[in-house]
This record gives sequence, C-alpha cells and structure tokens, in this order.
Amino acid sequence: MGEVLGPLREGAPRRIGPYEVLARLGAGGMGEVFLGRAAADSSAGGGSAAAEGSAAGGSPAAAGGPAPGDGSSGAPPRGTFVAVKTVRRDVAGDPAFRDRFRREIRVAGLVDSVHAAAPLGGDADAEVPWLATAYVPGPSLSQAVRRGGALPVATVRALGTAVAHALADLHRAGVLHRDLKPGNVMLSVDGPRLIDFGIARSNTATTMTATGLMVGTPSFMSPEHVAGARRVTAASDVFCLGSLLCYAATGEDPFGDGPLAAVLYRVSQAEADLTGVPEELRATVAACLALDPEARPTPEALAEMLGGGAPKVFPWPEGIRDHIGEYGKELAQLVASGGPLLEVAPAADPRGPVVNPAVPGLHSVPTQGPVSAPDAPAAPPRARRGRLVAALVALAVVAGGVGTYLLWPEGGTKKPPAPAKAAPPATAPAAPRIAGVDDRGLADASGVVPQNTAQRPAGWKSWQGRLSSPAFGCSAGEKVLVCRTTDGRYEALDPASGKKLWDVPRAPDTPAETYISAKGFPFAAGSATRPTVHDGSVVLVAGGSLQVRDARTGAVRWEKPAVGPQGFWATRPVVADGIVFAATEVEEDVNWVRAALTAFSLADGRQLWSKELTNGVISFAERRGYEPVAHAKGIVYALSQGGLVAYEGRKGTQLGQADPDAKECHDLKVFGTSAYCVGTGSRVGDETTLHLLDAGTLASKASLPGALGGTVPTAVGARSVVSFDKGLRILDPSTGKLLASYPVEGAPAGLDQAWSSPLLAGDQVVYADFSSLYSVRLGADGKAGALRVTPVPGAPGPRVKEEDFDISYGYTISKQTRAPEVLPVGGIAYIVYDKGVVASVELPK
Repeated sequence: MGEVLGPLREGAPRRIGPYEVLARLGAGGMGEVFLGRAAADSSAGGGSAAAEGSAAGGSPAAAGGPAPGDGSSGAPPRGTFVAVKTVRRDVAGDPAFRDRFRREIRVAGLVDSVHAAAPLGGDADAEVPWLATAYVPGPSLSQAVRRGGALPVATVRALGTAVAHALADLHRAGVLHRDLKPGNVMLSVDGPRLIDFGIARSNTATTMTATGLMVGTPSFMSPEHVAGARRVTAASDVFCLGSLLCYAATGEDPFGDGPLAAVLYRVSQAEADLTGVPEELRATVAACLALDPEARPTPEALAEMLGGGAPKVFPWPEGIRDHIGEYGKELAQLVASGGPLLEVAPAADPRGPVVNPAVPGLHSVPTQGPVSAPDAPAAPPRARRGRLVAALVALAVVAGGVGTYLLWPEGGTKKPPAPAKAAPPATAPAAPRIAGVDDRGLADASGVVPQNTAQRPAGWKSWQGRLSSPAFGCSAGEKVLVCRTTDGRYEALDPASGKKLWDVPRAPDTPAETYISAKGFPFAAGSATRPTVHDGSVVLVAGGSLQVRDARTGAVRWEKPAVGPQGFWATRPVVADGIVFAATEVEEDVNWVRAALTAFSLADGRQLWSKELTNGVISFAERRGYEPVAHAKGIVYALSQGGLVAYEGRKGTQLGQADPDAKECHDLKVFGTSAYCVGTGSRVGDETTLHLLDAGTLASKASLPGALGGTVPTAVGARSVVSFDKGLRILDPSTGKLLASYPVEGAPAGLDQAWSSPLLAGDQVVYADFSSLYSVRLGADGKAGALRVTPVPGAPGPRVKEEDFDISYGYTISKQTRAPEVLPVGGIAYIVYDKGVVASVELPK
C-alpha cells in the first residue's frame, strides 16, 4: 500500500482482544505494533477471548480482551482505530513482567490529556499481552525530521508547549513517561500526541536488562536514567523534553554520535551541543538540560517559557502537513479496500534459483474496479462506506489543505455532512503525493511516477504557453513548472494557468549559449544544471552556485558553492528526505574539476557531510558527470571515478560500490530492492546488457544480455521495463521477453519528428511527439492495452528539417531538433517542446 502501513506477515494475528488487525505499524524492543479496528462484535465486552489463528492456520497468536481493573473503559465503539502493542513471547513468559505490565496498564488508564494518545485497554493475562491506544494517523517527530529536516522556531515552540502540557497532565496523574524521545511523539494535523507512557519495560529497574539490552534511547535519556532507572523523576522527563526540542530545532541528536559509552558519558554529564539551536530557543533548551534536576523548570513553567498558548491552527510547515496527509489517505485507502493489508509472496520462478529482477511491491490490498465501468457490480454496504471514507479524505485534502484528513468510523454516532448537490462525487486518491518530476521520474530515477488527482492545481484547465527561449530540461510539481533554457536562464510557469511566475537570468561570466565543441564536448550556457522541483522548493546550480528558491516567488532561500553540469547536460541536484545532494569542488586541476558528493539540509543549507568522488588526475577520456544520480529509501547513489557508489543519505556512510562487471554504468534506476543500469561498455554487437544490482550494496545480482537491443530503459516498474527504439517497447523485467511493442510512424518527407522518453505514470505508459500524447494502460497482470493517441492543442507538429552541420566545427543546441519532455503530475501531463512551446493536458482516464 505504501510506506505508512506495513503488510501482515505470515503468522501475524488477525484479531487481538476486541480488535480486528488491519496492518502492521512497526516493531520495538518488546514486540510488534499493529493497526486495529474495533470489531463488529466488540460490543460483547471484556473477558479474554482467544485470538483468531494466523493466515497460515497456525495456533492462536494473541488473545484477550479488557481485563477487570486493567484500565479499560469497556468495549470500544465499533470502527475505532487503535494502535495495538503486543509483547514478545519470551518476555511474556516472565511472571514478574506480567505483574508489572498489569500494574502499568492500570496506571496508564489514569492518563487524561488532549496532547496524548490515551490508552484504550489491555490484557496482561492474554497468551500474548497487549495494550491498545488511540491511533494517530501521522508520522513520528523522528520520521518527520529525518524527511524534512529541522523545524522552524515557531513550530518548535508550539511543539514543546504541547508536549510540556502532556507531561504536566501525566505527572498530575502520578505517571512518569520515562522514554520521551522523537519516536514517541506522533504528529497529527492539530498538534503532537504523546505515546508510550513507559509501558513496555523489562522486570528490572535499571538502565540495562539482564541480557544487556538497553531500555531507552541513549541520546534521549536523562543523567538520572543513566545512573539507574529508580532515580528517574518528573524532572527527568523535562530533561528528555529538552533533548527532544534540541533535536526538533537542529535535526541532530543533542549528545552526538559515536560509541555508546561516549554518548552515555556525555548524557551523564549533561554535555549537550547547543551551538546549532536557534538563539531564541537556546536558553530554554539549556534550562531543561541542567545537570541538577532541581534547576530544571517544571512542565507548566516550561510551557510558559515556550509561549504557553494553544494555536488555533498548529504551525506545521507545509512539508509536515503533506507528510501527515499521507497517513490519513493511506488509512482511508485501507478502509476502502474492505480487508486487512496482507503480504504477498513473490511468484515462484520455474527456472529455479535464477534471480528475478522484478520486485513487485509486498503490500497488497483488494482493489476495486473503475467506478465508471458499466459491468461493475453494486458494492456491498460496507464497501460503499469504505469508498465514502476514502472520498471524504480526498475531499478534505483538497478543501482543507495538505495533510488534512477526515474519518468517520463505522458504528459511530456522527454522520458525515451531505455533500452539496452540485459537487461531483469525490474519488479516493490514487497514490501518495509526489514532490516533483522530471524526465527521469522521481528522485529514484525509476521513471515510475504515481498519480494522485489531489495534486491537480486548483482551478486548472487545459492550457498552452510559451517560454521566451528554447527549453533544455524541465521539472514540475504541484506549485510550479520550471525549465532551463538553452541560453542559460530559468523560467517558471504556474502549473494551473501557464502564466509566468518568475525567471533567473544567466549567471555572469558563463557561456552564453549551449553548444557542442569541435572536440565533441558539451557546454551548458550559464553553467546551469537541470532544475529540480521538490514540494515548495526549486533547487538548481548555475554559475557555480547551488541555490534553493521558493517555488512560487523564485526568492533565494540559501545558496552554496557547487559544481555545475561538468559538461554533461543531464546533471541535476537530487533532493530527498529533506536533503539536497549536489556535486561540489574539491580542487581544480589543470584539466578537470575534482568533485565530491555533498549533502546539505534543504531547510537551511547546513552541510551534513561530503565524500570525494574522484581521487586523482582526470584524463580527457575519463571526463564524466561525477555527481549524485538517484536517491531511494534513504540511500543516495553517485557516479565516482571508480563507478557507481551508494551512501547512507543522512550520515554519508558508504554502503557499497558497483562490481567490476557494471563499472561502465554511469547512471541507474532504483525500484524496490534492485537497481538497474546499462553499461556503455557492455555491448555485444549492437545490443546492450541490462545489469541488475542490489539496491543496498550495488552488488551484481543478474544481467540480461541483449534484452533492450541498443537502447537503455526509460522506466522500470514491478511488471514492466520500458524502452524506446523506433517505437515503444514493453518488456518482462524477469526474462527480458518483449511483451508489447508499438512502432512509430515517421514524419512526412522533409519534416523532423521526435519522441519523449516514456514514463510509467500511474497505471499507464505515457510519451509524446510534436503532435500528440500517447498512452498505453497496463493491467494488474502487466498486460499492455491498446495504444491511445490524444492530440495536444497548441503542439508545434513535425517541423522542417534543420540544415546539416559539420560536427568537426561543433554546433549550437538551440538550432537542432530535440525530443519533447512529458512531466505527469496529479493526472496532468505538462508537455514541453524543444523550441519553448508548453502544453498542459489531462492524462487519459
């Protein structure tokens, strides 16, 4: 389904107490956490009932209902969504642990705070003990900061105020949290929610268990906790809140990294590094992190220091509101499916142990046919209600802003308001939002671009426009479409109307035209890279300056020295997880720039790490774009002098390097657990070899010689590899077998025609020529449908051939015929033609 909800693995429970289990939320040191919903028969009340067996038909995996005196408030309303934490069997086998767990369930039942996800019940006597709390559909603070970087000061103040109020409520009830960390602060639309009130603890009362397993997170402990858990007091929770505020304001752990003993020592001495904390917050954070517990403010006093009030609209940055919205939408999709999220095992390969390059998603929910299908059967009442919930979520996102969600649980007393009669029926979002798209797709360069109609600009209608110069590499998102031009400038258009928003002049002292030199080497005007649109930002490099600009105004937010295209026109900054990855200069030798891969915080431009990509003199024959090429699942990939290399995105730890057989690969496409590349030196006659690499280490897994002919893949999906060679070609990724091909018709005599790189936009392949948009829908089984041709209003059409030129004298790019670009976002295709014409049309439904 996505990155929010995980599938239920084989052997997972289907019911826990009064809750039906829908999906897996995660795991911790003491057990797993599941998404549950109050079952239809939950009104039966408490008592321990055996959990239903696993999907594999094994013995019951969990059991129980609310036990007398366990803090339960009775049977939950039908349809209530909960997070159900279960305890590992080996821990549950300790009678002393069960006694302590039972006491803590009762204590947790005392929690009553609007800033906490209150426990709803539990059973310490079940075969597998469990505890249920209200489900907060949103990321944790840890996830949000890892993805979007440090929070603005106003957001940190509001966050700290809410968590301080939560601590005050807990302390008044006689409850200590004891594990306040970013992972235990969930973010909802209207503010943070505190979870995990010190529930899952071992039967020891010290920092370490009998097996040496640490209880708690070192960087978010208090000095008292390090000294021994029996010394923990209310002031200890305040110390941890100070660490949490430091993390939120800087994106870094307050006591640094390194060996565990070193971190614990710094915590024990309260030696936090606050240099990165904004000045207006530093004194408050320092007060929380006082070594003497008596010197720390109370939660009530801390709330006053931070601002005290409760904002009417919580000041989440737009990126976090987007992040929160993904959770609400994915929950709605799961509800609409009518069943739990199940793991699907990959199909067996009849050839035996040959590695299958196809990596279909593991997440699977029942899907629904198109609503408009004439032969679609009437949906049963529950399915109709599920679709209504999903539709309400989509409507709330469009009407209430990014990240807003609305859920009406089944069996609840409230009913959704009737929609206005004139309003068309809302539909569930097709996929998560995307940050931006270019000719390679998203940051993973796979060419796979999910389509979510909630990203369609408000007031959009089909439009045609024109740039003031020929286009030469574009990127688009919800808020802007930006193109580099052949004369080294950038122009930004409003995706709703095509009107010009802003532009960037050519950088001084740089080439005034994009051209190929007499030696065959490419030069980019303005030393300008392709732009990268990422949510509300546009990232580019021009004239040796890495710039992050506001998507709507073009205002520069920050800039740093960086290396431009290095002579290669496909260069683009890679942006993901709140980080900008760009090539920077190590030193300049006589012939070439020695480059490094450097990571910067998208929020403020702070350098996070840097790794050199070249290690010696670069000969003319070795000139390459030594730079980042892709990012997926926390890993950034770059081309180094030794070949493709993978780094951990946040810390820069090298994870692997391409094996010698794939050393000639210069870029790659990442999908699932695999990365695909075609080596320029791996040709057999006129054919190329498609290399399959491990996405984590870049180790070779398999290869398909000759599968693509003489082409390279433009998109790699779960069931299809797409390429273009005198027409669209769709191949089976596991065998290289041609599944479908669609030859193109040449232009009339004397005219030129060109075709864009095909992308996988949602469930269809899309590409364009100078006249039309072409699309081929792919079925759930990967079977390709008929080719659909959609004329594009305002398209330039085939043009008179350009005059021949002598390559030995070089040539100017603006005078040559070049392929258009198709940028699909939110069910809209933005088609940019080489001479500067831009058209916006709806993707075929």
